[in-house]
Amino acid sequence: FSGPKQGKLNSYFWRITKALRKIYTLTIYDKGAEVVRMIRTLLGPELFRKGSDLYFDRHDGQAVTIDDFVAAMENASGRDLTQFKRWYHQAGTPEISASAKYDEAAEEYAITFKQSCPATPEKSEKDPFHIPVSIGLLGEAGALPLSLKGEIPDSETEDNTSMVVELTEAEQTFVFESVNEAPVPSLLRGFSAPVKLRYPYSRDELTALMSRDNDGFSRWDAGQQLAIQVIQEVQAALQNEPSPTVDKRFISSLKMLLNDQCLDPAMVALMLVLPSESYLADQVSVVDVDAVHHARNRVRRKIAVS
Repeated sequence: FSGPKQGKLNSYFWRITKALRKIYTLTIYDKGAEVVRMIRTLLGPELFRKGSDLYFDRHDGQAVTIDDFVAAMENASGRDLTQFKRWYHQAGTPEISASAKYDEAAEEYAITFKQSCPATPEKSEKDPFHIPVSIGLLGEAGALPLSLKGEIPDSETEDNTSMVVELTEAEQTFVFESVNEAPVPSLLRGFSAPVKLRYPYSRDELTALMSRDNDGFSRWDAGQQLAIQVIQEVQAALQNEPSPTVDKRFISSLKMLLNDQCLDPAMVALMLVLPSESYLADQVSVVDVDAVHHARNRVRRKIAVS
């Protein structure tokens, strides 16, 4: 076509594309994938595979719903996933705030989680989600073995330095026994759930996770949190001085990554990437675009010449 017909055709396809973008967004696909992955985390790989086989045996070639998928997982595993289906029925991203306390005399370490979800037009008060949170505890020499109070350790588990706890209430506390030093908590390991997690890490704790944690996601996330703090500090300092210093702990941690021959070079390269300016802007209510740009570039240059 050409001329008016081509213009009408272009307009038609543009309207369809716009409509499809509203329906098939990254949020739909990414959230869907993460929710399915959470089921695998809760059930474990063997039961998840068993549930998947049952699902395909039952519904191959049929038009099915997510309820059919979850029912297959329940039947194969014997687990009740009724509460978990709130991930499909409640809008919004859950938020988790965590706090911890170490009892040196009892050698116990308690972590408390509080979950919430912002109000959305269809529902102002949300029911608690079923959230798997993978946890590790980092000591001076590396990851510590985990023993959850009130539970019998699984002797078949190869890795006893990581554990998945399940949040099903608005507030829950988990106590770990035989912890012989004050640890740094490694939370949401492997990005075990698509939630926003808040924990008051100090810079020294973030440096420890970034340098010594045995979970790749936790190391990367600690580096991103530390980078945000450093860039924001430089941004504030730029108001009064043209060449503010950059926290040496951050630079030293990056040097340590580059010198660690055991790490995957691709992982190191990813950890060297600073948070984007758009992400940094999302962290504050009032954005000074120029200040964010100059602060980030200041930190980049410092990394390059160190």
